Amino acid sequence: MATKARKLHATDDPRRAAMRMTADEDELVNPSEDEYEDEGDENEDGNSAVAISPSPSPAEPATASEMGIIEEIYCENFMCHRRMCIRLCRNINFITGENGSGKSAIIAALQICLGASARATHRGKSIKNLIRNGHDGNAIVRITLLNDGTDAFRPESFGKRIMVERLIRRDGTAEYRLKNEHGKVVSKLKADLDAMLDHLNIQIENPCAVLDQENAKLFLKGDPTDKYKFFLQSTDLYKMRATFAKVEDETRLRQESTLVQEERKLKTLLKAKEEAERLYEEAKSIGHLKEELVGLKQSLAWSFVNAQELSLQDVQAQLDQVMHLQQVAAEKVLRRQQVVDARSAEQSAKNNALQEVDAQKEVFQRQQQALQQEIRELRLPVQKKHAAKNAMEHQIRQAQARLKRIEHEKEQRRAKYQLYLRSLEKQQAQQAEGIQRAQEHLHRVQAKKREIESKPMEEFAAELDDVEGQYVACSQQKREASGEVERLTSRLRALESQSQNKLVAFGNQIPRLQQAIQDNLHKFSAPPIGPLGMYFSLKPEHQQYAVAAEVVLKNVIGSYLLANGRDKNVLDNLKRQMNVPPSQANILIAKRTGRRYDNVHVPRGPLGDHAVISLLDIDNPDVYNVLVDVAKIESKYVYPTRKEAEDATMEGPSGRQRFVQGVSEVYMPSGDKLLVRNGNVAYIANKGQRHARILSQDNAGEINDINHRLERQKHELQALSRDEHNLRGKREHLRKQMQQHTVSLDAASRELNRAENDLHALQRQTQDPSESNLGDTTVLEEEQAELETEIQQTITQLQRLESELTTSNPELQQKEDDLARVQKDARGLDAQLQELQNDVTAAMATFSSATAKLLRSKHDQKEVAKQVAARSAEVAEQEELVSTTMAKAKAFCPRVENCTEPPAFYSQQIKDVQTRMEREKRKFDNMDLDELHLDKEEKTMKYFKKNIEFTQFEENVNTVATMLAARKRKWENLRIEIANRTSIGFNKFMQAKNFAGKLKFLHDEQRLDINIMANEAGKTKQSMVSDMKQLSGGERSYTQVALLMALGECIESPFRVMDEFDVFMDSINRTHTLQLLVETSKQASRKQFIFVTPNDLSSVKEDAMVKIQKLNPPRDRLDGPMASQTS
Repeated sequence: MATKARKLHATDDPRRAAMRMTADEDELVNPSEDEYEDEGDENEDGNSAVAISPSPSPAEPATASEMGIIEEIYCENFMCHRRMCIRLCRNINFITGENGSGKSAIIAALQICLGASARATHRGKSIKNLIRNGHDGNAIVRITLLNDGTDAFRPESFGKRIMVERLIRRDGTAEYRLKNEHGKVVSKLKADLDAMLDHLNIQIENPCAVLDQENAKLFLKGDPTDKYKFFLQSTDLYKMRATFAKVEDETRLRQESTLVQEERKLKTLLKAKEEAERLYEEAKSIGHLKEELVGLKQSLAWSFVNAQELSLQDVQAQLDQVMHLQQVAAEKVLRRQQVVDARSAEQSAKNNALQEVDAQKEVFQRQQQALQQEIRELRLPVQKKHAAKNAMEHQIRQAQARLKRIEHEKEQRRAKYQLYLRSLEKQQAQQAEGIQRAQEHLHRVQAKKREIESKPMEEFAAELDDVEGQYVACSQQKREASGEVERLTSRLRALESQSQNKLVAFGNQIPRLQQAIQDNLHKFSAPPIGPLGMYFSLKPEHQQYAVAAEVVLKNVIGSYLLANGRDKNVLDNLKRQMNVPPSQANILIAKRTGRRYDNVHVPRGPLGDHAVISLLDIDNPDVYNVLVDVAKIESKYVYPTRKEAEDATMEGPSGRQRFVQGVSEVYMPSGDKLLVRNGNVAYIANKGQRHARILSQDNAGEINDINHRLERQKHELQALSRDEHNLRGKREHLRKQMQQHTVSLDAASRELNRAENDLHALQRQTQDPSESNLGDTTVLEEEQAELETEIQQTITQLQRLESELTTSNPELQQKEDDLARVQKDARGLDAQLQELQNDVTAAMATFSSATAKLLRSKHDQKEVAKQVAARSAEVAEQEELVSTTMAKAKAFCPRVENCTEPPAFYSQQIKDVQTRMEREKRKFDNMDLDELHLDKEEKTMKYFKKNIEFTQFEENVNTVATMLAARKRKWENLRIEIANRTSIGFNKFMQAKNFAGKLKFLHDEQRLDINIMANEAGKTKQSMVSDMKQLSGGERSYTQVALLMALGECIESPFRVMDEFDVFMDSINRTHTLQLLVETSKQASRKQFIFVTPNDLSSVKEDAMVKIQKLNPPRDRLDGPMASQTS
């Protein structure tokens, strides 16, 4: 109703557009492919809905639902769902399932798909965080809405259903897709989505229309101010009030600033108009100079024409002269062409005569070549015989030389054989003695090798490996001890420096960074706050908790707090200049408020005294806010012992334990941490920091501890150094022994091989004297006989060949005579041929000279032709210039005669007249009479136009102010009406549980008090409860549901969603509440209700208007295959 009332008020005045000072811009999303990648059937989510009741069918009641009813919710790779499709009943829907089954993810999908931001879902700061963990692609959510009524949204485009789809990309961008009932994309604009939501009256950010878990918790915990704000937001009054405030601020700005400025501008324009009118009246007396100036300008225009006509006459005379030169050059070319033709005919005749003599000489040459070929063929047999003769003579000489060598070799063999026989006996005795010595040496070498091989190499290798392993382990221990000494020494120096400068505790480069920040404060929009550890301290009575406090605050204690991203860039540059490690001086960005949060909840009493926020003294309110936002110091506690911590902060039996409300983590003084996981207590030991470096007020204990540890570590390092030295010496000794053994074995093997080879060589040399062939000359004698026979045969052949060479050949003689005669005739033609060649050369020179002169003449003719063309172009250009200048002059004025002076003369005259006019114009702001008249008209027009605009603007601003006041009065009346109806409805729902309820609206104080009293005998006003904390959890939850249902009767959203509304109820209250919800929802049959709860719904009976859907448990709790749908 509130929304419809708001629309009625918006149409009261046709000028309502004037109140819309701002408008939402169309959201432009990144274009992407209409089709997205499908992961296939293997991605089907096990967490699909198991419907206990049948899906919507024609059997459902025929009650007509309004447009905007949700028919289906589809998720793909969204939060915990791979793929999920929920089909909803048109009236009442219950969605149930275990914790972690993805019930709230369905509500988040509904919010995200219909335009809500990621923050509005309380599921993350960025929309990309809603993509299913482990999936690298995109996520998709889709809502199908009914659109089949008489007031449907663009039915011609969408049909009876509208599919709203949102594609969420991994890079953080998103895209809306509005599809028709056939799945075809109609629009991707956010503006069209907003128009559809407004038309169907869907209020996705209205907490009464869509109540998620976080809003439900805030409603239960909120104070009267929060409840009043919830009332305004639920009825859309909050949004209307914000719009009125914005319009009121804008209207006040227009009245106090813009109207005053525009009035000043109007007065300035009035003064300018009056001044222009005065100057125009005074300037009418200087018109005579203008007439003189016009005459001079006309003379100047025609003086340009005269100057161009004189230039044309000069260019025409140059053209005539060049054309005469062209005619002379043509005649010269003609004469020289005739000379070239005569020389060409003479050269042709002499060439013909030379060719005839060349032909005769060519005939003689062919005859001479034929005779020479025949002579060569006749001489070829004789030449072959001479070659054979030479070869035979050479063969005889070689054979005779070989015979001499054979005879000499026979003599040498005989002598060697006689010498061999004399020395053979002595040699055999020496060989036997050498073989004996070689065998004895071989036996000695074999014994030596066996002795060396008696100790195997494996013993050396095993011993060396053992020593090597001990040496490596000792070296590793030494390096670790050395690193520990360096670390302790560095820590000791840091502690000693920290006593002088506390900033050193945050890092060695932090003091320099702090100084650089002070030197560059002018570059920051607000002074940086940091390191944050400098702005708070541990209270003196809690010094024993210093280590635990630093473990809790380790991520923020050394950070810097900045106001915006530009300051972050400045600080990043300073960190790079100071070489600050990336792990130090982290940057946090938060808005500076100058006051602490006032809604931080810390339990009172002993429990609250152990909260980290209670252990610290924090002076700066912005630092306080950051520690609450980042470190959650209000929900982390420190206790002296584990037993005290468990007794104070935990509740529930073993296996089902949990922290009390408001506690998230508990720490021991040593930094150890207690957590609760799946109902069991987990103890995590602190293996890192053992001493407080920043929050501790006295570092003497840590310095003494480090000195003792450093002394022990140095003694251990000295002992390890000695052991390393001893093991290194032993290793080198073993290596030398192993190398010496290998060298000795190789030397013995080589010596044994040499002894064996020597013995075999001596044994081969020992042989029988009869086997020697030193005195055998049989082969040489056989070769000698063969050579003598070959020499005799060759001499016989040589004699026969010499006889044939002495016989003459008459045919060869005849051919030689014919060749001599032909050569004589050819030499007779050489003198005639030389004479003709000289004549042809002389004619060629004469022809070339004549041709060169002709070419030069033609070149000169071409140059003259180019000059004629250039002069002709100049004449044409000058004629065009004369024509253009004359046309301009005629356009300016008729021809002026007797303007024989050059243009410079008239230009000077014009300048003189203009100078005189300028002197006169200076009196009138450098404007002539026409300009003054034009200026007067323009300023008059500007003044009247501005006056009309100012009057209209003032009327519009006053109208808007009047309309706004009327709207605010109507808004206040509407607020009272809605408050009364809500209070009546609340009391009605409370009476259903035998309670009397009253809503007390304090509009001036922005408070909503809830008063509840049981309808029992003897109950008086003194028994009325106004503090919700005095009620049980079930009573508070029921009160919340009653208020939500009362508020729901005042809004006209087509559907309402409530998530975990019964979380604190017992079974009796839950059953009563569910019955009330079903009965109330059935009465509003034209609306759709979606209730999400993890609890048992056995008390709810299904029918045609009620549908229950149960989600499968998470995969880690599924024992069997997914249950199928049952009807």
